[in-house]
Amino acid sequence: MQQDQMFNAFAEQARSFYQPMRKLNSLVLDHMSKVAEFQMDAAKRYADTGFERARAATEVKSVEQLSEFGNRQLEVATELSQQMMDDSLKLAEMGNEMRSQMEQAYSDAGKEATDKVSSAASKASSATADAAKDSTSKPASATSRAKQS
Repeated sequence: MQQDQMFNAFAEQARSFYQPMRKLNSLVLDHMSKVAEFQMDAAKRYADTGFERARAATEVKSVEQLSEFGNRQLEVATELSQQMMDDSLKLAEMGNEMRSQMEQAYSDAGKEATDKVSSAASKASSATADAAKDSTSKPASATSRAKQS
């Protein structure tokens, strides 16, 4: 009976010990997935822009079209530069969000651990007090039985 209780207590401690790590791993995997998806979308946009400009270059047939192509290239380069800046800011924002979530998870895990330690200490103190009551009450009852005999 006591061994079952000890085993159950150990199993519960193991579960509670690994729970924060599972949460942190889940956060990391979710973040990695979001970043990878974002980067793949950005790479596709950049590649599509490159292919579109390459197709436009093949359609240049006159000096006027070459001039228009050159002007458009400058516009596209400016747009692409702005898009890269926006993408960098978005990645930084994603990183800050991840940092915030990790800090919260660490804080929650620390609070949970502190609560469990406090609870265990309280239970241990209560058990010690109960044991002390039992040990002081037994000799008194044994003494009263001895007097009655």
